[in-house]
Amino acid sequence: MSKKFTTSIVFTACLSFATLSVASDLSPFDNAVALFKSGQTEQAIALFEKQKENPNALVYLAKIYMDIDLDEAEDWIEKALSLSSKDAETYYIRGAIMGRQASGSIFSALSYAEKSVNSFTQAVELEPDSIKYRNGLMQFHTSAPSIAGGDLDIAKEQLEKIKQLDPKAGLEAEINYELSQDNDVLAENLLQQAKLTYKDLPDFYFQAGMYQQRSENYQAAFEELSTAIDKEAKTEESILAKYNALYQLGKTAVLGEKNIVAGIAALQEFIDKAPDLDGMSPKPWAEFRLANLMALNSQKSEAKVIYLRLAETDNQELSKQAKKAAKKI
Repeated sequence: MSKKFTTSIVFTACLSFATLSVASDLSPFDNAVALFKSGQTEQAIALFEKQKENPNALVYLAKIYMDIDLDEAEDWIEKALSLSSKDAETYYIRGAIMGRQASGSIFSALSYAEKSVNSFTQAVELEPDSIKYRNGLMQFHTSAPSIAGGDLDIAKEQLEKIKQLDPKAGLEAEINYELSQDNDVLAENLLQQAKLTYKDLPDFYFQAGMYQQRSENYQAAFEELSTAIDKEAKTEESILAKYNALYQLGKTAVLGEKNIVAGIAALQEFIDKAPDLDGMSPKPWAEFRLANLMALNSQKSEAKVIYLRLAETDNQELSKQAKKAAKKI
């Protein structure tokens, strides 16, 4: 499988660290969601597992286990699908899970890739006006090799549909499409056009910052992300761009080992103020990046406290990295 395919179809669950007890006036499902969003993952899992006839609870379990155990995530999403075979979101999450399975498997990669594309396709068929689902299908086809079902003609079809649904979302999708095909000059020109057309929004400055970060142009990324943070955000898409820019500015400071103080401030603001929205960068990882910067800023004792706490998280990759970082201090 190509590197692009292994990295593109990723679902990240959002967590926050506020303490929260179970509220008696909420339903069992809403209580479980609240526990999950507060970072009390084990308690949330236990409560979700008691609701095995509720497909929404099973979808949440699948989301949680995507960062813990992909096989377990696959089991839960298949159970959810057996209870609700006409739910677009269930198919979308299944597509993401199968995409991850494909990227991590040698012998079953093609089988998982087929399940992934079929799931994204079904989500689009069930809700054809969903930009999110069409983006998921487009990203599959731009990142998967043809042997795994990737088809650029289908990707272009999704791009045109997104443009028809929403010109701004279409421009974002077009930039991502050109980047996926290594058409960097064209993508850069589109980004410049987008920043002029939507100059009062953070969205395209954030997208430009991510492009520069991936290109390892860390100072340019820092400047684009700083501009995104300064813009006003009113829609959910712009709020996501603004707060994710805070997270990515901190990550950029880690990667470039520059603008350390600004990176610390950005991550602290993200952790304190970022709202709980789908697509928001995960706060546990923000705390890990914050610890990285503290270590670079001669605040090693504070960094180690954060590392040791994160080492106990349910997220296996985060726990592994936190333990490794703690040992270096």
